Amino acid sequence: MKVFDWLKDILGFGDDDFDDIEINFSSESAESLMESLANASRKRRTLNMNDKAQREQYVREYCDMMAVASQDVEAQKIEYQQVTQRLADLEEMDKLPMSDKSQVRIRAKKLISIEQEGNNYTRPAKKITEAQYREMERLAPDIPGILKKMKEDEEYQMKVRRDLNLLEGEKGAVAYQRKEERSKAKSAKNIAFVSLFAAVMAAALMFVMNQAMHVKVEMGFIILAGAFAVALTAAFVMYQNAQLGIANAARKLNKAISLQNTVKIKYVNITNVLDYNYAKYNVMNSYELSYIFEKYQEEKEAREHDSDYTERLEEARSELYQMLKHYHINDPSVWVYQPGVLVYDEEAKDIRKQLIVQRQRLKKGIDFEMYNLETAKKEIEGLIREYPKYAEDIIAVVGEYE
Repeated sequence: MKVFDWLKDILGFGDDDFDDIEINFSSESAESLMESLANASRKRRTLNMNDKAQREQYVREYCDMMAVASQDVEAQKIEYQQVTQRLADLEEMDKLPMSDKSQVRIRAKKLISIEQEGNNYTRPAKKITEAQYREMERLAPDIPGILKKMKEDEEYQMKVRRDLNLLEGEKGAVAYQRKEERSKAKSAKNIAFVSLFAAVMAAALMFVMNQAMHVKVEMGFIILAGAFAVALTAAFVMYQNAQLGIANAARKLNKAISLQNTVKIKYVNITNVLDYNYAKYNVMNSYELSYIFEKYQEEKEAREHDSDYTERLEEARSELYQMLKHYHINDPSVWVYQPGVLVYDEEAKDIRKQLIVQRQRLKKGIDFEMYNLETAKKEIEGLIREYPKYAEDIIAVVGEYE
C-alpha cells in the first residue's frame, strides 16, 4: 500500500459519495496556497530533522492542520447537503400538480394569516407582579364579593367618621351653651347683689334725710321696696332659667359624649376590620385591590390569547408539515417556518437565489479545506520519502490522530 493511501486510511480520509466537490480556486487563492506550500518546504529545509523534538513538532503541525481541515470539511458537507436538499425541495414543490399546489397554498395561507394575527396583536403591558397575578388567580372567584364588602366597609367607616365629626361639633355647641348659661347665672347673682347694695344705700340715704332734714320718706321706702322686689325677682327668675339651661346643657352634653363613645367603638371596630383586610390582600384600599384585579384580568386575557394563538399556530404548522411530508419533501420543518415561500413566487425566487449563493460559498470553502488537507498529506508523505529512516516515528505521530 502506498504511504499516501495508508495515511488516508489511518486519518479516516477515505473515499465518500461527495462526488460533486472539486478543487477550484481563484488565481488569488491558488497563489496564496502555493506560497504557503513553498514556505512549508523552505521551513522543512531549515529544520534539523535529526532532532526528534523539532521533527515531531513539525509533523504535529501538519497533523493538526489535517484534523482541523477534516472537521471543517465534514461540517461544511453537512451544510452543503442541507442546502442542496432545500433546493431540491423547491424543485419538487414546483413539479407538484396544480391541485396539490393549491392544497399546500391553502394551508400555507392559513399559517401566514395566524402569524400576521400574532404580529398585529398588541399585548398590554404587564403592570402587576407574578406573585400578585397568582394571588388574584387564586382569589378570582371571591374577588367581586371581597371588593363589594370592602367598599361597603369603607363607606361605613366614612359615615361613622362623619357622625363622629358631627357629634364633636354638637358637643362643642352644647359646651358653649352651658358656658353661656353659667354666665347668665353669674350675671343674675351680680344683679341681685347690686340691687341689694343699691337698696341698702338708698334706704340709708332716706333715713339720714328723715333724721337730719325731717323729710318724709315713707313713699320713698315704699317705692324702694317695690323696686328692690322687682329687681330681686328678675334676678331670681334669670338665675333659675340659667340653672335650668345649665342642667339641660349638661344632659345634652352627657348624651353627646355617650353617643360619641358608642360611635368611636364602631369606628375602631370597622377600622380594625379594614386594616386586617388591607394587610391580608396587601393593598392600601379597595381602589388598589380593584386596580390589581383589573390588571389581572387584562393579563389573564393576554395569556389566554397567547395560549390560543400558540395552539392554533402549532396546529397549522403540523397540518402543513404533514402535507409536505406526504409529498416527499426532504425537510418540511424548514418550510413550515417560511410559509411565504409556498405562496408567493417572488419570495420563492429570492430564497432559491439565497440558497444557490450559500451552496456556492460552501463549495468554495470545502474546496479550500480539501486543498489544505491534500497539501498537509503531501507534505507528510514527502517527509517520509525524504527521510525514510524516520518513517516509523512519523507514522507513529500520525497514528495518534487516528
